[in-house]
Amino acid sequence: MQQMRKRLGLDSPRDGGMTLIEVVVAMMIFTVITTGLLYTMTSLLSITRDSRARQVATNLAAQEIDLARSIGDIFAVGIVRRTVELNGDRFIVQRDAEWDSNADVTQPCGAGGGTLRYKRVKVTVSWEGQRGSAPDVVTDTIINPRDRISDPELGTILVSVISATGVGVPNVPVTARFTTGSGTPLTARTDSQGCAYLLRVAPTSGTNTYTVGISTPGAAPYVDIAGATSPTLTTPVVKGTSSSTAFTYDRAGTLNTTFRAPGALIPSNMSASLISTRDPVALASTSAANPRSILVSPWGDGYTVISGDTIACQAHDPGRWTASGTKQSGIRPEAVAAASGVPSNVTVPMGRVDVRNLNNNNVRWIVAMSVVSETASDGKPACATQQILRFPRVSTSTGTFSLPYGSWTLHRGDSATFAPTAGNRVGSGDIVLDTFGSIVPSTAVVTLDPRTN
Repeated sequence: MQQMRKRLGLDSPRDGGMTLIEVVVAMMIFTVITTGLLYTMTSLLSITRDSRARQVATNLAAQEIDLARSIGDIFAVGIVRRTVELNGDRFIVQRDAEWDSNADVTQPCGAGGGTLRYKRVKVTVSWEGQRGSAPDVVTDTIINPRDRISDPELGTILVSVISATGVGVPNVPVTARFTTGSGTPLTARTDSQGCAYLLRVAPTSGTNTYTVGISTPGAAPYVDIAGATSPTLTTPVVKGTSSSTAFTYDRAGTLNTTFRAPGALIPSNMSASLISTRDPVALASTSAANPRSILVSPWGDGYTVISGDTIACQAHDPGRWTASGTKQSGIRPEAVAAASGVPSNVTVPMGRVDVRNLNNNNVRWIVAMSVVSETASDGKPACATQQILRFPRVSTSTGTFSLPYGSWTLHRGDSATFAPTAGNRVGSGDIVLDTFGSIVPSTAVVTLDPRTN
């Protein structure tokens, strides 16, 4: 019997525990269940916290609407951004306000035309730790003025002042006066959105208009995109409607510009052209100072500075000269960045000539007159408008002068204001080129060429 039990294995000892594989499987099952429970609990806590924060944000939005409605002056209802901490959460409250002239038009400063009817206020509240899929709390309303703003027999001038980046510029002084005639000017200052409102303005008639001007809001200089520190625009005013004017105005950058004329004079009235990704601008000058500080609107793409007025004469721009024969194309100087309040150094290439035999002490003023050419030739650009550039009086019998690229005739006279004529033209024998170019002996036309062989 015992032998039979041994054969059947009935007397062998049995394992009373679990195998390692069973332990691992059990732990994995426990981990999956625990992870699911923890994720569910965390999601519930997050949803609960977000719901509580959303309720607070809704109350803050309603409170901001009430604050906007409680402001007595509707023109003082503007952009507000503030931070509020409640119950350990930080909320960001953003209020925006725009004028509506009708139900379909909403534009900054009410520039959509028509009359100022009401102001649309939008409040957006967000908070830190906000769930990614959860939207902000947004509330908007319309505020009607308590008093009539627009007089049906008078007009309104709306002024918008924005920076180079499109942000409203606050506290800018604004004036408006009749373009012709006299009268007390209307004045205002831009609000936090860069808007100013001139109300109950007498309408214009005929060709008369209002000249609207702005000026620097502080000690630091501001300029518009053309470099003007006190720009102006004109606008008519029609009774019962609003007229709008818009300025781009920002704290100026400075280009410390050196015209490459070592040992040479530059013209007192020579313009400097600014070329950028916007329209070119020609800045007039009344000084022969070199270097010259040029105030410019800050522009991320920068400016290329060129001597002369390239709008009037394309030949001044070396980048417009094309290859011809052995001559290679001209190269425009690289653009230089100009940031608000930050000076940048610029060097501008120019041509240079000597004028000899200025032996008469009373005939030592030199004038350069551009040669007009309506069409391009030999790779040289056209020069549609004649320019007359005047140099300071020289003190020696030989003067060295720098000029913008292009073709010129030189004249000498006995005063700072003499008129250039064929009779006082400097002959080719008294002209020496110091840079690449050519002289026509018969006409004494000097061409200053930016190209190289």
